Amino acid sequence: MASSKTCFFLVFLCLVVLLIPKFAKAQGKRKPILIGSCSQFPHCNQTCVESNYSGGKCIPLPPLRIDFVCVCYPKY
Repeated sequence: MASSKTCFFLVFLCLVVLLIPKFAKAQGKRKPILIGSCSQFPHCNQTCVESNYSGGKCIPLPPLRIDFVCVCYPKY
């Protein structure tokens, strides 16, 4: 027979396994909003925060990955 500590650990492990996919799915709904090239917004994160977004960063523009663009992430 399993001890109470083992049962508690198994219940906790099951909850974690069940909740991780839902958390990852919720994070995927945060679609970034392109605001311009990084040469226009050298302080991309600061500009996004000042524009009431949760943050931002410069990412390479596919497919050539030569030009970098500033994207802001909405607050959720």
